[in-house]
Amino acid sequence: MTTAAYHEAGHIVVAASLGLCLRPEGIMVGQDAQGLACFCKEPDGTDASVEANILASFAGFYTERRLRAMRGYKPRDFLAVMWSPDWIEARAKEKLFSGSYLAGRTIPAVQETLEVRAEQLVAQYWSPIEGLAQTLLSRDWEPIKPLKSGMRWSESEGAKYVTGHEVVDILGRLGITAHSAP
Repeated sequence: MTTAAYHEAGHIVVAASLGLCLRPEGIMVGQDAQGLACFCKEPDGTDASVEANILASFAGFYTERRLRAMRGYKPRDFLAVMWSPDWIEARAKEKLFSGSYLAGRTIPAVQETLEVRAEQLVAQYWSPIEGLAQTLLSRDWEPIKPLKSGMRWSESEGAKYVTGHEVVDILGRLGITAHSAP
């Protein structure tokens, strides 16, 4: 559960720090340790937006990896990370980069650069990530809320939530300007 809370906090803090709009649903973690960070994941057509989305997707893993190392937890399996929804989503977005952004680089070379940058962003924003994760973990269990799409994001009966508005307020107090919109 702790790793899931940090993982989701990593996604949303990096997304906010890069100017991506947060969604009202905020962040959540279920009793089954499934989680969700809700931010606008559709790039606006610019390379900067594509890059920000990919960095935010990678940030969850790098947050979790840092936490696991700090606390002596077993690292996640490499293949499990590579085939996780976050990494599949990020790799799909890499195809949206313009030729001028790539500047002769291959997609794997760009991905490697972005992975390093995501890890740097996690280190840079560790304090806000930790603060948001701790806020999420301190919340009481609530009945699971379906997403606006009607889909269930977790199979558990209960979850902990920090709404998008609350995330904006918390991050503002921690020095990160963020905004939330549907």
